[in-house]
Parts: sequence; C-alpha cells; structure tokens
Amino acid sequence: MTRRQTIICSALSATGILLAFIFFNFIYPYHIHYQEQMQLFRFGADYFRESMAIPGGLGDWIGGFLVQFFYHAPAGSLILAMLLGLIQFLTWKNMEKGSFAAYPLSFLPAIAMFLFYCDENALVTAAVAMAASLTLSSALMNIRRTGFRFSTTILLMPVMYYLFGSISIIVPVVVGIRSAMRKKEMTAILAFSAAAVLMAVLIPFTARSCCPYPLERLIFGIHYHRYHNAIPLMVWTAVLLVPSVLLLAKVMTRDKLAAVSMALVILPAACLTPVFTDIEKERLFGYDFMTRMGQWNKILATSDRHVPDSPIAVECTNLALAKTGHMSSDMFSFFQNGPAGLLPEFTRDHFSPIPTGTVYYHLGMINTAQTFFFEAQEGIPDFQKSARLSQALARTNLLNSDYEVARKYVRALKQTLFYRKWAKETEKLLDNPELIDQVPEYAYLRSVRIKDHDFMFSQEEMDSMLGLLYVENDTNTMAMDYLLAWCLLRKDLPRFFECHKLLKKGYDARHYQEAVILYWALTHDGPDGMPDFITDRTAKSFTRFISRLQAGVDEASMQKEFGNTYWFYYYYRFK
Repeated sequence: MTRRQTIICSALSATGILLAFIFFNFIYPYHIHYQEQMQLFRFGADYFRESMAIPGGLGDWIGGFLVQFFYHAPAGSLILAMLLGLIQFLTWKNMEKGSFAAYPLSFLPAIAMFLFYCDENALVTAAVAMAASLTLSSALMNIRRTGFRFSTTILLMPVMYYLFGSISIIVPVVVGIRSAMRKKEMTAILAFSAAAVLMAVLIPFTARSCCPYPLERLIFGIHYHRYHNAIPLMVWTAVLLVPSVLLLAKVMTRDKLAAVSMALVILPAACLTPVFTDIEKERLFGYDFMTRMGQWNKILATSDRHVPDSPIAVECTNLALAKTGHMSSDMFSFFQNGPAGLLPEFTRDHFSPIPTGTVYYHLGMINTAQTFFFEAQEGIPDFQKSARLSQALARTNLLNSDYEVARKYVRALKQTLFYRKWAKETEKLLDNPELIDQVPEYAYLRSVRIKDHDFMFSQEEMDSMLGLLYVENDTNTMAMDYLLAWCLLRKDLPRFFECHKLLKKGYDARHYQEAVILYWALTHDGPDGMPDFITDRTAKSFTRFISRLQAGVDEASMQKEFGNTYWFYYYYRFK
C-alpha cells in the first residue's frame, strides 16, 4: 500500500475504536456497570487456580481482570473498544498480502463481536480468546518451515483450548488457509487439515472426561456467555468471518473495489446495531445503577423524560421520591402500576431482587434485604459471585451483628481492586463493633430496624410490617410514606384513613388530601365533619374532577387535567 493508503487505513481503525467507545460510554454505559457487578474478581492464588481448573480458564481470568475496571464506565468502554480494535488489527495482520481494497473487510469479525457485546450477558472472555488466537495465528505464520509450523500448530491446539476455550479453533483454520494461499506443499496442507479436524473433534471429548460439563458447552465454550445453555451465535459468526475475510481478501486486489468492501462493512454495522441494541434494558440498568449510587434527583429527572413503565423503574422512582421527601406530594405525577411498582414480589433471577432489596435496606427491613441480595447472588447464571452483592451482604450481616459472616464477605472484597478500601474500613468496624454506631448510615439503620417484634415476611401483610417499623420508631418516616403509599396503590382507602391518623406532621400533603377527600365523598353524604386540613383548592379541584367524571369526559382529557392526582389513578389505573 502507498503511504496515503496506509494513513487512510489507520484513520479507519482509529474511527472504529472511537465509535465503539462513544457507543458504550454514551449509549450503553449502564451495560458496562452491569457487567462489573456480576463478578467478583480477586487477586490471589486460590482464585487463579479456580479459574484455571476449567478449559478456557486463562481467558476467563484475563476477562475478569479487565471487567473489574468496568466499575468506571469510561474505562470499561475504552477497554471494550480497544479489544474490538485489536481484533480488527489482528484480522488484517492475518490477511495474506492484503490490499487497500480488502482492508475494510478486516472490520467484519470485530463488528460481529461488537454486536455480541450489545448483549448484557456477553462475557469479555470471548474477545480475549479471539485476540489471543489471532495473535498466535500471526506468530505461527512467521515460521518458515511448513512442516515445523504445522506440527507446532497441532501441538498447541489442546494448549490453546485449555487456556482460551473453543474459539482457539481459529488458529489451525487461519494457519491452514494462509499456508494454502502460498501454494506450497499441498500434500502437507491436506495432512495438516486432516490432523487439525481430528484434533478438534478429540479435544472436547477428552475434556469431557476431565471436566463435569456437558459436551455442548465444551464445544461452544464455557466462558463466552453468562447463560451456559445459550450458544453465543454472534461469537461463532465472528469466528466464521475470519476465514471468510481471508478468502475474500484474495479476490479484492484492485483499489477500485475499496468502495465495495466498505459497503460490506458499513451496511451490516448500520442496519444491525439498532436491532441488537436494547435501549429499554439500558434504561432499566440505569435505574438500578442510580439507585445503587444514591442519585435520587437524577432518577426523578430520568422519569420525567421517560415514563417508567416497568416495575423496577417504578420502584426506583418511588424510592427516589421517598428519599427526597416528595412521595406524599408528587408520587402520582409519575406513572404507577399498583403495589408491584412500590415493593415488587420476589422474582427468582439474578437482577430484579437487587433494586427491591435496596428498597428494603433503606426501609430498615434488613433481614428481608439480605434475603433478596443473597438470592440474587446465588441466581447469577454462570455461578459467579458479585462484588456489589457481596458488599451489600457484608453490610446487612454487620447490621445484624453477624460479624463472622460479614467478615467472610469482607475478606473476599479485600482481594479486589475497587472494593479493597471499603473492605479494610469495614474490617476495622468488625474488629471494634462499638465504632459501628459512629457511621451515620449504620447508626440510623440500626435504630429503625425491627427489634421488639418479629414476623414472617409476607407480601400480603406488607401494611402490617411497614406499620410495625413505624410504631417501633416514629423517626422512620420512610416506613410511613411506604405504608400510606401501599394503601393508596391498593385503593384501600379505609386502611389509608386509619393509618393516616398516625401522622404527626406531613398529614396535609397533596396526595393525602386527595385521598382523604375521596374517601370522605365515598363514605359520607356531605362535607360536614371533613378534616379541616383539606384546602379550598383541593376541594374545588375535586369537585371539578367529579363533575367531569360524571359527564363522561374521555380518559385522555381527564389525564391531561388530572393525570397527576390520586383521583385519576383511583378511577383509571390498576383496575
């Protein structure tokens, strides 16, 4: 290639890395955070030995090492972008005398891997394994003696399989294709191909006798996707694209064909990225992350822009309202889908219990929060532990005075990079429990948690449990907010009216006025005796609402005028 063409190719590679970084950092940042919280990478010989005990263990260990930096979204985005850029560069390096026209084709395997990482359960191990395999392929082709190159490749196949998993099949495929392109010793190439195929078949069967994994997982890879029963199709699409690109590059020798190869790259990337991108799920992960970081105002701003229509989004919005003191006045300014949007029922998976457990944690229901966190950790599909959940479990056990259990989690977190400082500070508290109450968060939660009563958790008795929290400590205003909200969302106005009487302040909040005047209208013949904290403005607004309701005004018009009131929810939502 000419110097000008080399500059153009370098610019294309840099642009690809930049676009990948922009995508993950600005469009998919919460997918990055999600990846980080689903593992617990530890620096230590034991963890390394555990990783290496399974085929593909080194790739998994390197992938876990990189994913720990996903704690910061820009760092994670840069790592993913650089890995994809490395795959593209190594694909180009393996093109036998590639031309300028063929250069864009080297992006195709990297694009397939990019689409793979639009899936939140795609593991970085796959990109590491692919980069390692392409690197070895390029290195092997520097061996001039064909026979020695082939024998070395065959001998390295089981080693690469053990270190990086089944993606390493790229190595003999690339070596065979590149050697065939040189048109030397075709008999040796045929013998090599037969030996490579035989070795590719024998290796998984041999691994099956040593490792307690189904044959299908040993063939398609153990560490490439979080769900072990899922075949990572995009990974294997990328693997198949490597030899396809090498063969196609042999044809693309004229510079005039550069536009054609560029189209073969741009069209799949532009058309398939929207298909593989799940913005709704990204927004859901965003709610969870903002809840984790206590970014309450940011949650409310997000819910202002996008209607939170899933239980997790709604429960995070309601938690933000409670933490900012706006639940009693602004709750129905946001979409509500019934009690499931306040405290959803337990779902047996590895994600949804986390934000729900966080709500219980802030309420002071520490045992319930601990159950949700533990079940979420045990539900991680690839049987990893979670640094975030280990930290949460250390906190709940510390609050419950189960110091030895808390110490177990802290000991593991001390071997991490980004949780080590917190773990060492917490270890000091475990060594000196009298210091725990000097931490404001722990002191408050210990004061509001259930102490004098005990109960079996029941979703149907949620109002009783929240009531006990408030009765034992009336400074737990969040418990009362949730109790009254629970009654309102269930449309249980008699229970609401009964619990509302317990309030010493804040009883005249907007939604409470709306609920009381509605309850009064449904149970009394007139306004006589109605509580005097009902303002004239609320009374006039209610009169206008009832008159329009009786006149049969359509729902859209009612929502436009009264959509932020409890009355609209009572008559038009959660029917």
